[in-house]
Amino acid sequence: MRPVATSFSGVVPAPIEKVFAVLTDPARIQHWLPGCRTVKPHGPGPLAKGSRLSVWFGKRATTLEIIELSPPTAFSWADREKRAGSQTQFKLQFAGGTTIITMRDVWTPMSLGHLLRGRFLGRRNARKMFEAVLDNLRYLALR
Repeated sequence: MRPVATSFSGVVPAPIEKVFAVLTDPARIQHWLPGCRTVKPHGPGPLAKGSRLSVWFGKRATTLEIIELSPPTAFSWADREKRAGSQTQFKLQFAGGTTIITMRDVWTPMSLGHLLRGRFLGRRNARKMFEAVLDNLRYLALR
């Protein structure tokens, strides 16, 4: 199956290092990720490629695996449970005292049934989610 990808970009009026730090701090993810109630790393220490996070959205839990972590420009995860085949990628670009952030949502259907369910039942609104992430990052990075 072919991946379905959506990308959005925006500006956070803060230095790239600060935005990256907020984006990748497990204790702060719940504050910028819409609908997220709790985030718990599976192991001690800072995030690294291959790290896993248990994430709760209301009563629904899932496991996210960090698939890219390149300070201060790239951070990506793949959902290993509830939304298998889904990846969320963040790319950051230096822009003077501000940061350009691009979020890319990539979904690869695992089967024809998966594709049909995704098409007919709909998926989360990626644009609405990105706008909320961007607003939350702006708020947190300016504190």
